[in-house]
Amino acid sequence: MVNVALLTREYPPHVYGGAGVHVDYLSRELARRVEVRVRCFGERDGADSSLSRTGDAEHLVVEGFQPWAALAGPDPYRSALQTVSVDLVMAAGLQWADLVHSHTWYANFAGHLAKLLYAIPHVVTTHSLEPLRPWKMEQLGPGGFALSMFCERVALESADAVIAVSGAMAEDISRTYPSVDPSRICVIHNGIDTDEYRPDPGTDVLERYGIALDRPMVVFV
Repeated sequence: MVNVALLTREYPPHVYGGAGVHVDYLSRELARRVEVRVRCFGERDGADSSLSRTGDAEHLVVEGFQPWAALAGPDPYRSALQTVSVDLVMAAGLQWADLVHSHTWYANFAGHLAKLLYAIPHVVTTHSLEPLRPWKMEQLGPGGFALSMFCERVALESADAVIAVSGAMAEDISRTYPSVDPSRICVIHNGIDTDEYRPDPGTDVLERYGIALDRPMVVFV
């Protein structure tokens, strides 16, 4: 059976954005077909919720990694350095993998290192691009932002395949990183479990919170 290393910052139960949701469902589906070992940020006790939701839990293993404590400090750039420290540890010991798959800049550098260390294909899934997120300058500081963009650029330009989660995302990749061969870019839309997410005509949740049903409602997600 094919062995896949799935590298990500987010993984249940610690999910705060779309990338984490994507990896949750992707890992479960892949585990029905191949051996999957998820490497993510943070501690893991082996009792992740995803394992109980897949029929092939024996093919899905989750490992968590922490940043180097010596890099902690108030400087914004240290957050970027801590991310790279996790990438270094995540990339170690992946000789068993036939393919490495990374999500977002947080894990892209680990995937790139694995490609170099073990001569295995690296697939990148892009949910957003660092150069198009200027607010990261405030979050990481100028130096940290430069480091995050470096990690992403090197990974995307060297990846064997780049998956865009939408057609617009694919256009952003080509515009932002023109050196990426268009033939290596593939659009695969985000997927969900249609048994879990389905139309529900019930209004009990709205009524419970005292939301009036006799007026129009707009929900932004």
